[in-house]
Formats: sequence, C-alpha cells, structure tokens
Amino acid sequence: MRMMRQLASAVRSAWALAVLALFCTAASPAADKTVASATVRPARVREQRRVAMKDGTSVAVCLAKPPGARRGQRFPVLFTTDAYAGPCGYFGRAWYEDFVRAGYVVAYLHVRGTGDSDGTFPDKEYSDHELDDAVEMIGWLAKQPWSTGRIGMFGTSWSGFNSMMVAARRPAALRAIVVNVGTDNVYHEDARFPSGIFHMDDYIMSADLMLVTTPSGRDPFDETLLQQRFDQQPWSLTYLRQQRDGEFWRRRLRRDVNPQAAEVPTMMIGAWHDPYRDAVLRALERSSGPVRAVIGPWNHSTEFPGPSAELGRAALEWWDHFLKDRNNGVLKRPQVHVYMRRPYAPVITRAMIPGEWRAVERWRDAPIEERRWALNADRSIGSTAGPAGEHRLRMVPSTGVAAGLGWIDVAPDQRTGDSTALVYESAPFTAELQILGQPVAQLVTAIDARRANWFVKLSDVAPDGTTTLITGGAINGAHRESSTEPAMMMPGRRYTLSVPLLATSWIFQPGHRLRISVANALFPAYWPSAEPVTMSLGVGEGGSSVTLPAIAPQSAAAAAAAAAAMGSRNVTVAEAEAAATGASAYTWNGPVRSSHSRDDIASTTTVSRGYQWLNPDGEDVSVEFTVDDDDPARSSRGGRSFVKSEWQGQQVEWRGTTEVRSDATAFEYRHFRQLLRDGKVVREREWKERIPRDHQ
Repeated sequence: MRMMRQLASAVRSAWALAVLALFCTAASPAADKTVASATVRPARVREQRRVAMKDGTSVAVCLAKPPGARRGQRFPVLFTTDAYAGPCGYFGRAWYEDFVRAGYVVAYLHVRGTGDSDGTFPDKEYSDHELDDAVEMIGWLAKQPWSTGRIGMFGTSWSGFNSMMVAARRPAALRAIVVNVGTDNVYHEDARFPSGIFHMDDYIMSADLMLVTTPSGRDPFDETLLQQRFDQQPWSLTYLRQQRDGEFWRRRLRRDVNPQAAEVPTMMIGAWHDPYRDAVLRALERSSGPVRAVIGPWNHSTEFPGPSAELGRAALEWWDHFLKDRNNGVLKRPQVHVYMRRPYAPVITRAMIPGEWRAVERWRDAPIEERRWALNADRSIGSTAGPAGEHRLRMVPSTGVAAGLGWIDVAPDQRTGDSTALVYESAPFTAELQILGQPVAQLVTAIDARRANWFVKLSDVAPDGTTTLITGGAINGAHRESSTEPAMMMPGRRYTLSVPLLATSWIFQPGHRLRISVANALFPAYWPSAEPVTMSLGVGEGGSSVTLPAIAPQSAAAAAAAAAAMGSRNVTVAEAEAAATGASAYTWNGPVRSSHSRDDIASTTTVSRGYQWLNPDGEDVSVEFTVDDDDPARSSRGGRSFVKSEWQGQQVEWRGTTEVRSDATAFEYRHFRQLLRDGKVVREREWKERIPRDHQ
C-alpha cells in the first residue's frame, strides 16, 4: 500500500516509484548520509526475458547479474514482482544494487497485464494470477543455468505484501523472504478498509487510471492492449463491493488463520510512521520459522525521516545465511532492532526523529510490562481508577484533520483536532517512561444510534502544550465481535470495546504528559459512519482504560552498540530540532498542494490535496474530501488524474475521474476514463453503481 514519490528518468518509472506503496513519502539521501550505498547507481540490467506461463501468457522479467559473471557460473536469485512495472534497471531501492554486487541475480517480474507483460489487467491487487505466476516464476528461476536453485523473495509495500503471500504457498525453491513495510492482513491494515472502516485516498483514486496506462515503447492505441487494460473495471469499484472481511481478502494468507504462512524464514523491516508496522510484531509473535526484524523512525520510504540505517547490509546477512549457507551468526544476534523515539515538535517535514536504537535478544522474551492507566472523571489518567463516572460527546464528523490520512507520517499538532474529542491527560511525568509494543484501549461505551466508529489517539504533551501524535487506533463498532459477520449495535446498551493502537515506541520525558483522546470520527482518513451519534464513555472505577507496554531504560553503552549494529546513529532532541525541515515536500500530512476549508453556513468541511508526480506537465492527481457535520451520511470523495506522454510524434493523454458520494443507505460510485490523441478523445469508459452500505 504505496506511494514512493521519487523521481526517475521517465514518466513510467516515476509512476512506478510514486505508487510503490500505499501511504508514503519521498526521501532524499542528502537528508542523512549514514548509508553510503544509498548513492550507488542502480544495477545495469544485462537482459530482459519473456517467459511463457503455463496458460500461455507471456510475462516480462528483468534480470540483473553480478558484474563479471562468467559463463557457467551459478548464483542464488532474489526475486521481486509488482504491478507498477518500473523500468528494468531499477528495483525500488538504490541499496538493492548491493545484492547484485554481493553475488546475487536480481529478477523483477512485471505482473501480468501491466508493464511489458501480456495478459489482462489484474482484477485486484495480489490476485490469484499474480501469486500463481510468482510461484511459477520461482520455479523457472530455480532451473536456469545461472541459478543455484535457491531463491529469495523481497519487496517494498506491494512486493512485500506478495512476498508474504507467496511464502504462504511454500514453493519448493523459496528459502527466505525480506519484507519491507508490508502486511499479511490486507483487509484490516491496507488502504481500503483499515480497521474495517471505508477509506479512500490519493493512491486509490490515481491507481484507477495510472496503473492501466501503456508503458513507453508500446503503442497506446493498440486495440488488444486497450481491451486488456483501459477497458478493465476500476479497482476502487471492485473493493467497494467487498466491505467486510472474508475469503476475498484472506485466501489463507494471514498468520492468524494459517500457521503454514509463517514457516519460511522472514526478515521484516518496519517503520514507526508507516501503517503496516503491526505486521512486524505479528511475525515475531506468530511465526514458526526464523524471524528477524528492524523497525526504524521512518515513514513508508524506510529512509525518511532520519536517521537512516544500513538495511541493505542487514538484508544481505539474511540472504547469505539462507541462500549461501554462510555461518555468519545472523540467528545468534539480537532478533530485533528498534528505534526508541523521544518527543519532538510536530513539524511534518522534519528531517530527523530524536531517539536511540535498542536491541532485543528475543522478542517473545522482551522485558515488557503491561501497565494499565485508568481514564477518570476529572479528565485525568492515572494508575488508580477514581470514582465511576460518565462523559458524553456528540460526534463532529469533521474531527480528525490534524491526524492526516491515518496513522502515518509525522502529524501536525493535535490540539485543534482534540478540541472536538474527549481528552484525558496524566500528571507530568517525574521520571522517564519508555514504551515499546502495542498499546490497547478498553472503552466502556454506549451510543444513541445503531452504528458508530471509535478512534483513540495517544499523544505526548510537552510542557508548552505542544501535542505530538504517538500512535492511534480505530474500531468499527459493527465489527466488535467479527469483521466477517458484522452486526449493528443496540442504542443505549453499554459495550466494552477493545481498540488495539498501532505498535509504537516512545520515551516520555520528565515534565511531559500522556494524553488519550477518544472520538467517533477521524476525517478524512476514515469515511464517517452514517448516523449522527452521541457517545457516552464510562470512566473511573469499572470504566475505560489504556494499557501501555512499558520497558525499562537501557544503558547509553547498549544504545550505542545497537546503533552501530544497524550502521546508524542515535539522535539527541537538540540535533533533531536543529534539522527540523526535511528534504521531502511530499508527506501524507503536507503534500505539494493542500488546503482545508470550512463552510459554516452549509456545515461542511473540505480537504483538498494535489501532487505532480514527475512535473506539472507529465502527471498529476488531485483529490477532494468533503463531510457534512450536520448529516455525516452526506460525505464525498472525488479524485482527478492525468498522465501525458508522446507516441510517434502524437500527444497522448489519459484522464480519469473517480467519485464516491454517500447517503444513509448506500454509496453512489462513478468512474470515468478517457484516452486522448492530440487533444481529441479516442476512447472512453464509464462505470456507475449504487452500492449498499454494509455496516459502514
């Protein structure tokens, strides 16, 4: 899930990088020069091959071989695949060049129906065809004369997702995988229905058009290609029809429903400002095979904000052990390296996060102690519950703009958004408190409607009142017992809802306070529930609470050793604040074009966003989110995108519009797609459908 906003040498490659995950930002190696390999040029591809799948479909695979490879020499192969169809010679990370130089063949497969691969555009992400082809390609790679028959699979976001999914199928030649910001729980953690709640964003709207465009070097007006790509149903419509969890999403790929999915040795790379970080802890806790994990301070780029780390080196140690039988001690070293964040001012384009690296020998034995904090009637948070009480809150559907598009990236100051939530704060800390793991909120609550969502934010309040978002979580009340069989709530009935917050690290400093805010909306990250809601929250004795995973501080020597092991460094608060402005202009909470407006007469709030992926003339996507505070059922999302190129002297332009509006009972969906040649429309398609709200 997927927007690596990095520039490349062509429109197609720029898009491949721009959407290489669903929630992310560009990073500049200049922001932190810890990793020298970040500046290495991508490997020169020696060949591109076409391989016939068993059904006869010809797919394209790019192969990069080690420099100086001799005829008859064999190498292990590292394999990756996605639908972004980037050009041969670039595999998504500059440090992947290290893999080739270290004696591996790198193979990049264009998913069938995308890029240079033939076939019909996939009916969804991680389709059965995509996974079947990946398994077949692993078998093909293992049999090549330059292959040792040992295959590793790796990837970032999309290709990290399918690495886990392919591993669950246990192809014989697959020996290990490396997953960079990915998840195996596609329904609850990916971009369509996070926490069971409908979500739309820039990627979803732009993918409806940009993933079906024809790559450079192929005729964009070819009738067969147009039928196979341009004419195919937009994914946003496919997913809107699947509003609850089930086999469409799972396909026995999750570790909690299929233990076999966790047997292949797995290295997980996560980021504290990325929405997929829970998958790292799940792999550590539920895998039956070897697991190693790194979680840094980054967003979806795994590079920004800093400090960066030598992730390429860490991955190579993993590959060398499992694909080259090197006794390098990788399984005897600490299983986990995490970056413990310290408080920082909520500057969304900051270059550096203060904190320190920490090594954990074995995650299941980590000295983490659960500490329960009660929410009290006097709006305090304490280790002891006070007298029982109840607080009430009328939902303001536009609540949450300060949280951005979800639990992603560095968010701005939370004070504005918290003004329309129930807020509880601890007394100032008198000693340092460190947390590492997954906080969980227990809400004792009732509503005067049949459906509602709950959002819990955990923040750090500095002595001057500045409020920095640490993590958060959400739950669709209809999914309180099951996301496969949701059920409406009974008005007035009191429920106890368990709301897991996304995994996090934090070091509370003396003088700072812990804040918990609870609301029924988080706009525009989540689609508002369909009814006006007044929520009551039980507090004090027998009431709501939050449990934090506390861990004892480490020594300065241990922190220094952990940083050295990651090829990184620890950063003081002063150093981080001195480097407050980052190199990235593209963050989910502060894009190139962004505005927030309020119409008090109509009681509506609108958030507008826009990007140029490569340049203002080549590609663009703009989106607009609107919500009605008086009638939350009346919400809308609209997105427009275009891609321009040239073919044999002709100007080519693809245009796409995706619109979704809701009322109390249904979503009104429309997608309109056009292809123009020299400014004249030569093909267009439209999809319109009214889709019932399924417990949304």
